[in-house]
Amino acid sequence: MSIEVDVYKKIRYLHEHEGKSQRDIAKLLGISRNTVKKYCEGSLVPWERQGISGRQRYVVT
Repeated sequence: MSIEVDVYKKIRYLHEHEGKSQRDIAKLLGISRNTVKKYCEGSLVPWERQGISGRQRYVVT
């Protein structure tokens, strides 16, 4: 799931500056706790591409 940048910034602000728990942030914004956890850790940002799709390219000879 990907979220918008403004929601990401709000999650980070509430967690770092206001000291809200991940559960409180999830309730406040109406999103999954797992999503809040992922963005609170900072390991993933919504504006980065997720990578390749995993499909193999066919070789046409």
